[in-house]
Amino acid sequence: MTPTCEKIDELLDLVKQQQMFLEMFARSWVSDYRSSGGTVFCGKGCSNCCSLAVHTGFAEALAVARQLDDSQAEAVEAYAIKLRDLVQGVTELPEYLRLHRQQMGFCPLLNESGACSVYPVRPLSCRSLISTKESIWCGADFSQIAAAQRDAFIASLDRKVVAFPSHYVAVLQESGKELEETCAKRMRALFGFALYGNLGVLIHLIRSHGLDVACCSGAAACAEALVKSGFNHPLLVTIS
Repeated sequence: MTPTCEKIDELLDLVKQQQMFLEMFARSWVSDYRSSGGTVFCGKGCSNCCSLAVHTGFAEALAVARQLDDSQAEAVEAYAIKLRDLVQGVTELPEYLRLHRQQMGFCPLLNESGACSVYPVRPLSCRSLISTKESIWCGADFSQIAAAQRDAFIASLDRKVVAFPSHYVAVLQESGKELEETCAKRMRALFGFALYGNLGVLIHLIRSHGLDVACCSGAAACAEALVKSGFNHPLLVTIS
């Protein structure tokens, strides 16, 4: 095994540990919250949150990429190319997020029953998204909701636990972000840079454009791979 492979394996081991930690933390938090009278609505098949744009670090995307079969990879490729074409000329994050939700549909890794087909290796950003409101709110476009209904929603939120004005649990989202940054710092220490981006785009770049191989050669090689593939868009992938 080469030193470079050892570096990638170290990142994957770190990600696995982080995901296990967050999984246990989330389960414990949900159990305590329910015991105190709170309600968590997440469950298998309630996939409205899966219309959100999922962004993650390189190592988490690599872990998912290594689990995919050809059919899943084809679905991810179609998603990535569609998103690449959609964001041409888009420069602002809010517009990107709005376009993603309105035009990209659901995550390409959902199966026919609306469940995650890569659930054991799903990213931290997915694991940390725990809802204190019904699934319908996870798919709501608040720009299209009447003011009175929007005000009623905001008034119903448990502000002690949510990342206000969202209905998602704040402490779990904060933990997920801290773990992501820890992994990014480790990648910078090992490789001299870190990669972060849209999950589907990163998976496609790993499987079809050798992004994992490029990482072994350095940031310049990664930047070149992004240019050659047409995915050199700061809203899709960033090199830090």
